[in-house]
Amino acid sequence: MPAQRFDRESVLDAALAIVRERGYDALSARVVAQHAGCSVQPIYSLFGDMEGLMQALYEHARAWVTRYNAEHAHNGANLFESNGLAHLRLAQEEPQLFTFLYLSPYLGTHSLEELYASVTQPGVEECIMELGHLSEEAAHELYLNMVVYTHGLAVVLCAGAELSDEEIAGRIDAAFRAFAIAVGGKPGRSAQ
Repeated sequence: MPAQRFDRESVLDAALAIVRERGYDALSARVVAQHAGCSVQPIYSLFGDMEGLMQALYEHARAWVTRYNAEHAHNGANLFESNGLAHLRLAQEEPQLFTFLYLSPYLGTHSLEELYASVTQPGVEECIMELGHLSEEAAHELYLNMVVYTHGLAVVLCAGAELSDEEIAGRIDAAFRAFAIAVGGKPGRSAQ
């Protein structure tokens, strides 16, 4: 019987499944190999070491979230609202994955601008310009403020807080209005 070959994708899928179920602290070469149905040898051959696997896994998880965000791109009244709601939903539905992506050292950001660059979605800044009647610079500032605010709320949800959809929507809308005024905009409702 020929030896089975394991590719990067199957090993990364196995590791991602473990992260989603038990968190990234549960990962070891042995655990990933067992979940993938292989020995540890393919893991070291494909990734060099566990740190190589973790770096590749982080990018694999980010790609998963990109697809997740695309699936939820129309769940809000506009792209901006949909983007924020998807981030909050991810924190509630996938707390272990959320922790790995946004609360672990693998995020690798050292400033708010780096955080902004790592989480922004195409078209959202333009949507904010329209919603708040803002310049590009003001929309960037508002988006950055909303990223920080929404991420804080997502951390609370990830930790198990039970907030109603109405309470979440009300808080997000109030924050949008306040941030729009702060950057000189004329805010309507963020959900409009």
